Amino acid sequence: MSFDNLSKEVDDGIAGRNNGVPMGFDRLNRYVGIRKRMYFLIGGNTGSGKTSLLDNCFVLNPYNWMISPENTKGIKIRWIYRSMERSTIYKEAKWVIGKIFLDHGIIISIGKLLGWQGFEKLTKDEHDLFLMQRDYLGGLRASIDIIEGPENPIGVAKEMRAFAESRGKIEKIDKWGNEVYIPNDEKEIVITLLDTFNLLKLTKVLNTKKAVIDKMSDEFRYARDLFGWVLAGVSQFNRSISNPIRIKQGDVEPNLEDFKESGQTQDDADVVLALFDPIRYKVEDPSGYNLDKLKDENGGKYFRSLRLIKNSYGEDDVRIGLAFLGQLGMFKELPRRRDIMDDDYESVVNKTYFFNK
Repeated sequence: MSFDNLSKEVDDGIAGRNNGVPMGFDRLNRYVGIRKRMYFLIGGNTGSGKTSLLDNCFVLNPYNWMISPENTKGIKIRWIYRSMERSTIYKEAKWVIGKIFLDHGIIISIGKLLGWQGFEKLTKDEHDLFLMQRDYLGGLRASIDIIEGPENPIGVAKEMRAFAESRGKIEKIDKWGNEVYIPNDEKEIVITLLDTFNLLKLTKVLNTKKAVIDKMSDEFRYARDLFGWVLAGVSQFNRSISNPIRIKQGDVEPNLEDFKESGQTQDDADVVLALFDPIRYKVEDPSGYNLDKLKDENGGKYFRSLRLIKNSYGEDDVRIGLAFLGQLGMFKELPRRRDIMDDDYESVVNKTYFFNK
């Protein structure tokens, strides 16, 4: 039976059914990519862009691929997004202004879009651009359930199991209680997102942050292994990176030990990614990008370093330079350090790099 199961996976691979979904970053996709039975962890400091990276890698880029002609296998993606920190409205607003920018090269801030005090009002042309996104956002929201607010891991686990049972069946296969999951649609990939582990609610039994994070990570492993889902969660780094001694020594690039409050997530995850802003700590980029050329005259920063710290199925300790447009939460992979030109640097700062092919 074991060999038969493995043989089926091999046959599926030959037929192209294990190719998965691209994340929108060529080099990162060569090392990992999105495929069934994967657990991802993204770490970073406050303000580094963790949530934006989660959205880029696991929602927006995969959705754009799913609805494109490149999806030749008819793969369908269904998302469960537990957003413990940001409201649905703000998340949708950011997705919409990002799409407007990609389609038209026009930046509309969230404040302007939503009419916040102190911001200019939308022009008629800008409002028309917004209305043009109805079908795009509607299609995306038809495939994604966004659940707001903190929850404890027991509640999250119950919701995940109920969702799985609504899209397949769970059967016991032996007297020891082992189970197998049979999805209704083999072409559907379920992506479950958690932002963030550090905002999980305590319970009477799970009464420390470490306990709730450990339990949630255990439930992520369970959903990965039984349901065959893709799981991705965000976690904060602790304060050790900003230690003056560490900064003085130039040793501020994130490691597995820098994740806050628990080591269980790093142990359980198949892939661990760390997002780092070297400009913030006034240190050189480990890959050698010229950081002075990735800032504007007003101090705006357009760079993040992404490090693949752990990869259970391939190469790790890989660094990828990302152009970052923070006001839209948008990332785009930079050319390799040896290939980047002055024109590339300039296009990042003037923002044309993000929508030029």
